[in-house]
Amino acid sequence: MSVLSSARTRRLHVAVELSGAGHHPAAAVHTEFRVPLGLTDFWVDLTESAAPEPPLDLLSEPANVARVRAHDLREAQQRRERIRTEAAGEGRDSDAVTVLLDVEVLLADDHRSARRELAQLDAGAPRVPDSISYVGTAAGLAGLIADLAAAGVADGVTLLPLVLPRVLDRVVDDVLPILHDRGLARPSPLLGEVLAPFGFTSGTRALAS
Repeated sequence: MSVLSSARTRRLHVAVELSGAGHHPAAAVHTEFRVPLGLTDFWVDLTESAAPEPPLDLLSEPANVARVRAHDLREAQQRRERIRTEAAGEGRDSDAVTVLLDVEVLLADDHRSARRELAQLDAGAPRVPDSISYVGTAAGLAGLIADLAAAGVADGVTLLPLVLPRVLDRVVDDVLPILHDRGLARPSPLLGEVLAPFGFTSGTRALAS
């Protein structure tokens, strides 16, 4: 089956993993921000589950969310189908497990600025992406997330911001509202409370949606 042929019927999820100054090894040189001690590698779903689905929880038993890493869409879809098949083999509804694809992300006002910033980061500490990466604009990232879900590649994403807090700001202020306006995802009503420990104060539009 083509990765572009499967229609989605579920609300998609956008989660984020926050770590240090960001997931790029050179991020600390480019920002004074640091994830507070004790909250490193903090994972949170920024979106709201559709009733009657329970909130996503990495520690739930049985698991209701699975994170995958892949270097192309075909590999990601194969991993999702394997997880769904295993769930069905255990007598569970395959839709009971939400599969999220890890996506490394760097956002700017335009694609050229984003690529320029990545080149500056890589000059200090080159990295090899562990999964699919996106370098560009908030609108482009929203389109990618929507396409991944619509094609059955994943049920959503876990974003790995390469630099904090600016990339997280753009995700909450720009990406989530675009997805909400398209009727694809709804920002979590607890978003402000969850992000407050990180000193995050923006997101007015997403929180008010």
